Amino acid sequence: MNETIQDEELAKADLRDHDRLKAMRSAWESTWHEVDERFPNGAGGFNKMSPGAIRGARNFDTTHITANKRFAAAGVAITTPEEKDYIKVRFLDDDLMAIRSVQLWCERASRRMYGIRHASRTGFGVAANEDWDQLGRYGTSPVYVDGKPGRGMSYRTLHLSEVYIDVDYAGLVDTVHRCYKRTARQLEQEFGEDALTPKMRDALRTRGKENAEFEILHVVAPNRAWDREKLDWRRMPIVSRYLAMEEKTYIRRAGFFTMPIAVSRHATSAGEIYGRSPAIDQMPTINGVNAMRNTVLRAAHKAVDPALAFNNDGGITKLVTRAGGLTPGLVDEAGNLLVHRMPGGENGIPIAVEMIEQERQPIRQEFLEEFYKILTDPNSRMTTTEVLEVMAKQGILVRPFASQYATEKQGPMSQRELDLAIRNNQLDPFPPEVLEAGAWPMVEYENMLAKMARAETTSSTLRYVEALPILAQFDPKVVHRVNAGAIAVGLAQEMGVKPSYLRSDEEVAALVAQQEEQQAAMIQAEQLQQGSQAVLNLSKANQMAEAA
Repeated sequence: MNETIQDEELAKADLRDHDRLKAMRSAWESTWHEVDERFPNGAGGFNKMSPGAIRGARNFDTTHITANKRFAAAGVAITTPEEKDYIKVRFLDDDLMAIRSVQLWCERASRRMYGIRHASRTGFGVAANEDWDQLGRYGTSPVYVDGKPGRGMSYRTLHLSEVYIDVDYAGLVDTVHRCYKRTARQLEQEFGEDALTPKMRDALRTRGKENAEFEILHVVAPNRAWDREKLDWRRMPIVSRYLAMEEKTYIRRAGFFTMPIAVSRHATSAGEIYGRSPAIDQMPTINGVNAMRNTVLRAAHKAVDPALAFNNDGGITKLVTRAGGLTPGLVDEAGNLLVHRMPGGENGIPIAVEMIEQERQPIRQEFLEEFYKILTDPNSRMTTTEVLEVMAKQGILVRPFASQYATEKQGPMSQRELDLAIRNNQLDPFPPEVLEAGAWPMVEYENMLAKMARAETTSSTLRYVEALPILAQFDPKVVHRVNAGAIAVGLAQEMGVKPSYLRSDEEVAALVAQQEEQQAAMIQAEQLQQGSQAVLNLSKANQMAEAA
């Protein structure tokens, strides 16, 4: 145990603050318990079911489960499509971004950042899907972003059941308490034996007790004692404290230059700290559909295996209903059956099935299933333009969620990645112009929604250019209004064309000068040829005159 990092008063303050956050979160937990009952979860979750236990036993309909899986897939495809270079590093200064060397640096940095994030060992793809799955269930999801020299980046979605949050004055999450359990053996692997408390070391050294569990509180919050001149955790703007809750002893006190846990909410109302999810919003409908399905299943069971009715048993002691079975005495002398099926509700089954399908539609819409179909339908016969128009309409519904995700998840995550990449020399040195300006890069996302927003500007420009020939019929001078060079550069930026694919202004000027020289040489050669031909013709004319 490190005695130099112990602070009894601070430990008490951390525990009091944790109790406050637990009280703030308690109002949501009954709702999340109900979500866990409807959406099968792992061994963890809020219901804390044991591994191998039956989950989702109350479900008679799985529309919401399938819808949430598609919601997660669509969310990943919209925000972080793995097959596309969607990460764009840039500077806020437009004049700086107009410099060729800065543009090329940003392009190389963008490719490098994409490669760092999507390397197979980072686990980003798994974390992104789990993140959106949790947003669909609970409406709040934290992702831990870490990076170490020699190991690269790592991404891990934390289950909401072990996370407590608070927000800053602007309503953005800035404080995270993570309460979790680890065995003595796991804690030794994470912190080293010297950092462990006496009870942890005793358990580690006692045969058979190395797997005893201990509860740990990890506090990540703004550093109120931030001092750049210090050489310990106080020089970090974000503090990180690991507290053994039973012994009220710190295992580690450190910090971060950027927030390592990015927490996003799917949707919030004014004043809300935790987010609301499609599952929470549609829970009454989900419960109703399951009740209706239960009724229809019972009705169908009665329809295919009905109860039987007859006047009297006439000495019959049993009915044989199996295939090929014989039951004597159930037919009168005229051949009429003496046993009839009990009337049931089978006539209402078609209406009930139709009502269930109607009730499923709001669930699918809330989980963005229409957007998912647009992304995955292989039989769609729509043109690219038609697909973009439909997606633009759907994007109106998606944009509020995607915007909140960009602000609360992608922004902090990107700054964390960029900070770690620069500190670990994973990016090229800044160009001299950037160093002189004292600028710091930022990350933008070229996701589907951003492209749709720019597509409208691009299409407007192209429609204007297409209309010019019509106007030129009335006034030929209108063609001089168009700066074709500026449009070519602007369209390239709006369409996401890489700077390295375009020539610089100097290269364009050199090519234009070369082309003008070639044209001048061709004109001069043609003039010389015409002059030679004139001399030749004059000579022939003189010869003919002398001969005459």
